[in-house]
Amino acid sequence: MSDSLSQLIVPAPIWRRFAASIYDGLLLLGLWMVTLLLSLPLNRLLAQPPGGPLSRALLFVVGLGFFAWFWTRGGQTLGMRAWRLQVRRELGGSLRLPIAAVRYTAMLIFWGLVLTPIAARLIGRSASLSERLPHAGAAATVAGIVVVLSLIAARLDGRRRLPHDWIAGSEVVHLPMNPFPAEKPVRVANRERVSDQPGDAPEPESRRRGKRRK
Repeated sequence: MSDSLSQLIVPAPIWRRFAASIYDGLLLLGLWMVTLLLSLPLNRLLAQPPGGPLSRALLFVVGLGFFAWFWTRGGQTLGMRAWRLQVRRELGGSLRLPIAAVRYTAMLIFWGLVLTPIAARLIGRSASLSERLPHAGAAATVAGIVVVLSLIAARLDGRRRLPHDWIAGSEVVHLPMNPFPAEKPVRVANRERVSDQPGDAPEPESRRRGKRRK
């Protein structure tokens, strides 16, 4: 990567990262739904309940495959491409598979903390779920504090890194929009165009015939 291009690449803003995460989250949700439907016969064959350990393991593997495929090949998921983001190692270059697995696991934990307060409010509206999960409110409070502290730390960090970036040694950058636009093609002049130099101009056929007669 040239020095001029590297100067145009800046850390990705947090709001762009969340926007790309929503895009990728919808795609991942669709993959998980398909995975659960396809795993139903396997659960029946192995006498496993739906949503049991086998289903959760399959969901984890599918999610890991989805993100690791893009992170190790260019560092851009579909959502990151839409928002011109790229995940890479701190020293540059695409992530390797072990690092991608660590980052994906830490990312799931972080997003679990982000979604915990929302889940707690939904649980609080149901009397049966509130009885089964009496500590949902306290868990939501702790998760909210951790998320707020993580966002403050990312804002103060020069590279805008979230917890899973710190753990995996990665960073997310905002790519410039077409930093080197292609030059306009130069139209080739007519090969038969007469040159402006008088000595280069072709001699008319009539003049050549007159010289021959003389």
